[in-house]
Amino acid sequence: MSDDPFPREAFGALVRRVPAYGRLAWRLGRDPLVSRARRAAVVAAAGYLASPIDLVPGILPVLGQLDDIAVVLAALRLALDGLDPARRHAHLVAVGLSDADLATDLRTLGSTGAWAGRAGVRTGRRVLGSGARAAVRGSRVVGRMVGRTAGSIAARRATLRRR
Repeated sequence: MSDDPFPREAFGALVRRVPAYGRLAWRLGRDPLVSRARRAAVVAAAGYLASPIDLVPGILPVLGQLDDIAVVLAALRLALDGLDPARRHAHLVAVGLSDADLATDLRTLGSTGAWAGRAGVRTGRRVLGSGARAAVRGSRVVGRMVGRTAGSIAARRATLRRR
């Protein structure tokens, strides 16, 4: 078992809330009390989510999805921060979320990203260690082959000299 386990439960809770964040984005994008700039941020985040071009490619497990979720949550937070507390609360309650959910999920993104970075470093060390051991074994094999070849060349020369 690892000393640095993946934050499975927190990440799972975040993933289960993703549909609610989608509904919240839809509501905020249509709310006339959200400023144009803040609505534009929500629309841009939706575009980033739909775009195949990302800061971190989606083919990278976990990290590829974290940047998408982070952009969306940051845009939602920006849009919500432009509303009065009652309106903000109404939007969150309408989609089954709370301010605590948003804060928790932003922290979860940070801790999951940090875990992925540490896991990448551990994996890199293992790969480099394996590669170094393989290189040493390979150099030993080559050394033995060269030694055998040199020995057989010396033996042939000795045989030729005797003739």
